[in-house]
Amino acid sequence: MNKKEYITRQLGRTKNKKYEAYVVTRIIHLLNDLTVKFVTQQYVTRPEGRALTDLYFTQFNLHIEVDEGHHFNGANIAADKLREADIINATGHQIIRIDATQSLEEINDKVKETVDKIKEIKRSTSFIPWDIDSEFNSETYIQRGYIDIADDVAFKTIKDACNCFGHNYTGYQRAGASHPDIDTILWFPKLFENGEWDNQISRDEETITERNINDDKAKSYILSHIEDKEKYKHKRIVFAKVKGNLGDILYRFRGLYELDTKNSTEKTGLIWHRTATRVNTYKQNQC
Repeated sequence: MNKKEYITRQLGRTKNKKYEAYVVTRIIHLLNDLTVKFVTQQYVTRPEGRALTDLYFTQFNLHIEVDEGHHFNGANIAADKLREADIINATGHQIIRIDATQSLEEINDKVKETVDKIKEIKRSTSFIPWDIDSEFNSETYIQRGYIDIADDVAFKTIKDACNCFGHNYTGYQRAGASHPDIDTILWFPKLFENGEWDNQISRDEETITERNINDDKAKSYILSHIEDKEKYKHKRIVFAKVKGNLGDILYRFRGLYELDTKNSTEKTGLIWHRTATRVNTYKQNQC
């Protein structure tokens, strides 16, 4: 996918909300900067689930919210404030709100103010231009030396993720792979019910539950993983299979998880808790 395709598809996602579409497209056109990446309708994890923001500039950790009329009744005002506080507390990101009930002139003034702010942030930070090819390239993260959840890292294929950790695959389709640390493996789960597996991730993404719905298989699977730590590693770097916001399949980095042997049971399944949101990468042929 090139930038032309990406940008037009992102802007197309706003078409069903006329005021949101106006504000978002005006911001992007006035900004007129192909080095700045944006995402429309961006999901953000919060303590009580996920929130959806109208426009997100990934390089600046900046969200834009377009408030249409329904945002201004009593219940929604309180809900918006709580949601905004949750997002800020969970991510440290900044949120700018634009009131779409104002006059067109006032909206345009706020849009210009927002665009000026984005340009100022770009000038005052160590800005890395958006490269649509490198963001999915293993070599980008090998050279960087780490993968961090704050960077919203995802890969188009399992082999691309594996190659960040010492492998040199040209193709790979398994749900697990080795890691240079002998106590750790790479895991590429589907975190939803799929066939005989029902793997789930908590709303805050801190805990993954792994369970086979077949009770007999679940029992042997759980016991073997708990008892044989050498064969079944108790640390997993997780890249969950997800559908990207443009409908494409991606493997998104979720962090390093460790097995909770005390609370993993035949009934609950294997319980994995996140212990790190940044992991080191390795040059190829080191695994």
